[in-house]
Amino acid sequence: MTNTMIISDEHFSQIRYKAGLAQFAAAVGLLREEVDDFFDRPVDVQKLPGGYYHDYFCPRHGVQLIFEPDSPTLHRCPVDGETFSGEPFDSAWRWSVNNRLAESALRLAVLWKLEGEERNRQQVQEILLGYADAYEGYKAYEGWRPENHGVAQFSTLDEAVWSIPLAWSFDLIRSSLDEPHQKEIVDKLLRPAADFLMERHFGGIHNFACWHNAAIGTIGAVTGSEELLAFAIDGEYGFHTQAREGILADGLWFEGSFSYHFYTVAALLLLAKATANLPDWDLREHSSLSAVLRAPVLCAYPDGSLPATNDCWYFTGLNDDCCHGVPKAPAFYEVGKAWFDEPLFGQVLTRAYRHGPRESLDALLYGAPELETETEQGLALPSVQMPDSGYTILRTQPQGEALRSEANEQYVFLKHGVHGGGHGHPDKLGLSVYAWGERQAPDLGTPGYGIDLFQGWYRQTVSHNTVVLDGKSQPAGAGRSIAFRADGPFQVADAAIRWGEDVVTGIDAPTYGVDEEAPKVYNGVAMRRAVLARGDYFVDIFLVDAGRERRIDWIYRNRGVLAPLGDGVPIVPAVLEGDGYEYIEDLSTRPACDNIVLDWEFDETGVKLFMAEMDGTALYAGPAPGNPAEDTQDLMIRQRTASRTAFVSVFHPYEERPRIASVTWHGSDLIGAGWAACTVEGPDEKELWIVRLGSKVEVPAWLGDLPASGRFEYTLED
Repeated sequence: MTNTMIISDEHFSQIRYKAGLAQFAAAVGLLREEVDDFFDRPVDVQKLPGGYYHDYFCPRHGVQLIFEPDSPTLHRCPVDGETFSGEPFDSAWRWSVNNRLAESALRLAVLWKLEGEERNRQQVQEILLGYADAYEGYKAYEGWRPENHGVAQFSTLDEAVWSIPLAWSFDLIRSSLDEPHQKEIVDKLLRPAADFLMERHFGGIHNFACWHNAAIGTIGAVTGSEELLAFAIDGEYGFHTQAREGILADGLWFEGSFSYHFYTVAALLLLAKATANLPDWDLREHSSLSAVLRAPVLCAYPDGSLPATNDCWYFTGLNDDCCHGVPKAPAFYEVGKAWFDEPLFGQVLTRAYRHGPRESLDALLYGAPELETETEQGLALPSVQMPDSGYTILRTQPQGEALRSEANEQYVFLKHGVHGGGHGHPDKLGLSVYAWGERQAPDLGTPGYGIDLFQGWYRQTVSHNTVVLDGKSQPAGAGRSIAFRADGPFQVADAAIRWGEDVVTGIDAPTYGVDEEAPKVYNGVAMRRAVLARGDYFVDIFLVDAGRERRIDWIYRNRGVLAPLGDGVPIVPAVLEGDGYEYIEDLSTRPACDNIVLDWEFDETGVKLFMAEMDGTALYAGPAPGNPAEDTQDLMIRQRTASRTAFVSVFHPYEERPRIASVTWHGSDLIGAGWAACTVEGPDEKELWIVRLGSKVEVPAWLGDLPASGRFEYTLED
């Protein structure tokens, strides 16, 4: 097999043409800015390898430190300016140096191909030869490394990510290099990196393995190695195996995090790009590649951001950043629109470029000159269930709205499916709410992995809107959907989970962060949650069968300030024991007298929570870390001691002022009487809701005599 260029001469002729079009002026401008910034703030190939990226975070604020190329020993927090030095920060700084050099080499090479400026080509050559000279020496490094350590970088994952743009930059300038320099770069850098990754391949279904494959296959493409290509694509854990076993049937990557989804998709697309000009290895027609781009769009919040499920960066979205270490999300959809007949991808790009310029490198290399015209309703996405991932999303519009609008949409997300492997969170039947243009009750995702809050708070059940037993975080488990309905007078998301003695195994098994006592606490426990959404409110029913008398904590956390009840009931300081509970500050408690209405206010929006209460319920409240941690959110706990119980509530997100004036409870004893009912009253309607625990349950006849402009019934059946 002869060497094949990743970007052919014909393709680059098209790129040069696009570079002169107004549609791509921002992309060309950013490319020049990035190259200029590299020359203004240069870095050299380091004598020591890079450290752990996640150590480059402020221990107190959980935010990434500011990387300065000329500051190898002083590292500043962007929140308060505090500086850190020594290990592990200095080693983590070198990780960023390696990343900067590799990504800059690619951009320098592309700009040289476009404009022919020699200093750009010369700099690429110096970077490649510098690493070729240093690579063997990195192997002797005696600092701390993980079991899956890299050579130039901290881990084999980092090694793979770093080597791919270097392989691209070599491919782009190869024609300008003499034979000895070509041989030196291939024999002392690229091929040793590929051989190392083959030897240390992850050997399983994981994002690591996909990046290993992308690096090995890319180096195989640029060096003409059938051996490397076969390993990366057709090997035991190659591309086809990863796509078949790691991508669920609904199109999402099994780890259950949208950040890791895009992180993995980046690797899959890079391998497909590298093989696009190899007829025997071309992966662009693989059906999974369009599916993995479509699935996040169906799950997105109305503004294009994404729920921060499991170990997901809170900023992840479709309009901008989706993960560290990969291009911004629009770049993915530039490739998707170029390769697939999918108008939705063009619509995603149109919306994204409402928020920011069309400036990605992928836009220049792959983008279509024309995009879809934006509709007045936006994307107008439907309610959807991702059955294999276990996500159900209900989208409704406020009653009386003549035109469907992204700005008005109420969005409720119920999480009930697979755990997500080592990046899963213990939050079965967790609820997230978006309304009126704001994340009201969001999943918090994760900060950097190197701080105490990561394991202590973000990976504990109490930081999610679900139920905790005896203060212990839930163990891994997989729930099931019971009902999903996206039409009719109200929409339904109904799901359940039962934990058994055996913790989930296979690719869904957690690899760290699991309390060994949790499976004992939850063994035999069953939970069920049904969300009934209509207009601008939804009814929420959470059933718990704990098997024996337990402390049962129902958690709800909303952005903004929780308004005081003001009913004269004494509120006293409190302490609660439990996994992560120590991070709830200034915890206070009071009994829940009769029915309770709580109100969170956030900017111009808010959420009212109407709760049907019973004797023995205690309320706890206090501020808890958001994401970032200093963005605290008021958290509320409804606590009961029981073997079986039901928490029944009505949620009403609102803008400026509530539309719903009151909720009158007519009965809420789903466990004893088997039914619950309430009237939700707005300015022009009274809507009666009746929920039965089984079809054989009879409700009082007098419920039929209650005045109501609408009557809605739901039966909780398997």
